[in-house]
Amino acid sequence: MRVKDNLSLRKIADEYIMIADVGDHLDYTKAIGLNETAVYLIESVQGKEFDAELWAKLLTERYEVSYEEALADVAKLIDKLREVGILE
Repeated sequence: MRVKDNLSLRKIADEYIMIADVGDHLDYTKAIGLNETAVYLIESVQGKEFDAELWAKLLTERYEVSYEEALADVAKLIDKLREVGILE
């Protein structure tokens, strides 16, 4: 899978918002709030193909979490990102 290229990432206070860029404007109906960890994962694969296993590996390298727990968390994140059309 791949993160779409037409996205804008904004930081508001302590939260990040990812919004679809549609031509000359942002489509706020296609927005999702992200925490710092999700932003780290998305930025680590921007412009590249990736899979859930890669994201889980990145989480285990950066945080003290088991691979199984990381994979379960990544699956939830992927579902949410697909829901709002951030992944292709």
